[in-house]
Amino acid sequence: MKMPGYIAFLMAIISLMLTGCDSTDVSQTDDPPLAVSVEPLKPVSQFSVEHRYAGQVTAAQSSALGFETGGTLEQVLVDTGDRVTQGQRLAQLDTRLLQREADRLRAQRQEISARLSLARKSLQRLNSLEPQGFASRQRQDELEAETQALRAALEVSDAALAQNWLQQDKAVLTAPFDARVGKRLADQGTVLAAGQPVLQLLTRDQTEILIGVPAQLAQQMQVGARYTVEVEQQRLNATLIQIGAELNPASRTLSVRLQPVSPLEQPQGTLAHLVLEQVQETQGFRVPISALTDSVRGLWQVYVLNGENRVEARDVRILHTNATHAFIEGALAPDERLITSGLHRVVPGQTAAPAPRTSAGAAQP
Repeated sequence: MKMPGYIAFLMAIISLMLTGCDSTDVSQTDDPPLAVSVEPLKPVSQFSVEHRYAGQVTAAQSSALGFETGGTLEQVLVDTGDRVTQGQRLAQLDTRLLQREADRLRAQRQEISARLSLARKSLQRLNSLEPQGFASRQRQDELEAETQALRAALEVSDAALAQNWLQQDKAVLTAPFDARVGKRLADQGTVLAAGQPVLQLLTRDQTEILIGVPAQLAQQMQVGARYTVEVEQQRLNATLIQIGAELNPASRTLSVRLQPVSPLEQPQGTLAHLVLEQVQETQGFRVPISALTDSVRGLWQVYVLNGENRVEARDVRILHTNATHAFIEGALAPDERLITSGLHRVVPGQTAAPAPRTSAGAAQP
C-alpha cells in the first residue's frame, strides 16, 4: 500500500524537473542576439607604404680651428657650447718670443738706416770734390754699391718686421663665422704644432640632415625637391641639396643631405628620419586592426555578418599594416558587413545583430 504513494512522489519530482527544463529552454530562446559593431566593406585600389630611413642632424659647416704656426697655448677664451660671432677672439698663443724678435729686427733696421745715411753723406761729399779733382772714381763706385746694398738690407729688414707682425696677428685665433663651439680640443699651456686643432666650430643657425638611403631610391630623388623628415617626433619639410656619389661600405647606402626649411635647435648628432610614402596599386580592403583574428597555419581571418545575421569567417591575406589599419585581400565582397571589434565574443555560425551606430558629435554615456 505504501509503494504506489512512493511512485506518485517520484513522478511529481520528475514532472517538476521537466517543467524547469522547459522554462530554461524558453528563456534561452527568448534571449536577444549579441550586438556587434559592424561597418560596410569598401574596396580600395591602392594603399601607401611609409618607409623610414635613419640619419642624424649635422652642422652645415664644421671647422676644426688651429694656429698656422706652432707655439705654447697661452689662453682659451671660450668653451664647449658657447656661441661666438664672426671675428671674436677665441684663443691666443704665447707671443713673447715674437715680441723679442720684433725688438731685434727694429734695432737691426735702425743700424742699417744709420749706415745708409752715412754712406749717402759720404757719397755726397765725394761728389762735391770731383770738380776739383780730389775725388777717386773707385771710391765713388764703392760708396754707390754700399748705398744700394744698404737699401736692399733695409727692405729685407722691413719685410722681416712685417712677417713678425703677421705672426703675432696669427697668434690670435678668431671665429671665421657665427658659430657654436662644438668641442674644446686643447687646454692652456699645451705646446701646439702648426695646424693642430684647438676648437671645433659648428654653424649656429644653419643645420643639415644627413640620411643614408638605398642607391636605387637615391637615384629617384631630385635635388631641390622637398621631402618629409622627422626629428624628435616632429615632422617638417626639408630640401634635398646633395646626393652622395660613394656607397657607405658598412651600410651599402648613399648619403643624401637635406636642409630643413626652418632652422633646427637640436644639437649635432640628433637622430632624424627621412619619411617616404610609396603608393602600391593593388585591389583590396582597408580594415581596422581590431577586425583581424588568427586563423590556422599562420593565416588571418575576419568575421562578417551575412544576410541572415549569422557570423561567417573569411580567410584573408594581409598586404600591409600601420598603427591602426590593415590592407587585406580575400573572399570578400564590397558592402559586406564587417565585424570591427569584439571578435572574442563571437564564433562562426552564431547569430548576432549590428549595434546601432552613434551619430557624430552625440554625447557619449
